[in-house]
Amino acid sequence: MTAETSVREPTLADRVAYTRAHLPDEWREGYEGALREATEQALDSGNYGRLVDVVEQWWRAARLEHHGGEAWQRQKRLIQEGRWEELLPGPGRDVDEVVEELLR
Repeated sequence: MTAETSVREPTLADRVAYTRAHLPDEWREGYEGALREATEQALDSGNYGRLVDVVEQWWRAARLEHHGGEAWQRQKRLIQEGRWEELLPGPGRDVDEVVEELLR
């Protein structure tokens, strides 16, 4: 018999706190604005779907920022500097060709 370990998923409040603690300062205003708007919509409509989505999206971004390591930092720097050729080398592919390949 093995002991079953229970892993508790972070609550919405946990995710908000984590995000606030780990987002870069330059993203904070965008996060707080999106969070405030989604919260107001949820309170007005009773539909909390958008609020959950906003919290989840920003929480994932904060986790990437916190745990992404050197490779993520390099990619982020290339994006910020507009160095797309280094980030995505080679010619872009035609979307229709990719879809056709996937359907074969």
